[in-house]
Amino acid sequence: MGSNRTRDLTKTANQNEVYYFDPRTLRNKKRIAGVCFTVAMLSHCVSCFLIYLAVTQKISYYEGVLFFIPVWIIGYWGGTFFSRVLDVKLPDGSKKCIISESTRKTLNNVVFFLGILLVAVWGYFYITHCLMVEKNTQLTNQ
Repeated sequence: MGSNRTRDLTKTANQNEVYYFDPRTLRNKKRIAGVCFTVAMLSHCVSCFLIYLAVTQKISYYEGVLFFIPVWIIGYWGGTFFSRVLDVKLPDGSKKCIISESTRKTLNNVVFFLGILLVAVWGYFYITHCLMVEKNTQLTNQ
């Protein structure tokens, strides 16, 4: 079963040389990709929780922003590492993905669009709840 996967990733530089990829290396790369994807999704879940805490006013919006930004950056880098670790560079210089291309695109899109959605939602709540409140309090104090 493992040899079938390595045979798919085999390319010939010329007709006399055949390169095989070690199945353990491919398995380890898949494990690392799984860890990176899990880190990205967990950090996005923590970001959602921070938004919830800020909206329900269990923490202030300023604290929410201070915690949200580093957590979101961890999720962004986790998604980036996930997409990069799945590529295997072949001897002829081309790249091959170690999982199916549709699965990779789907998982990358989930991490990417969830991250963009979190930034948009956080921006909306920050502008409407925090900045508008400050503007209204400044108007009433004058």
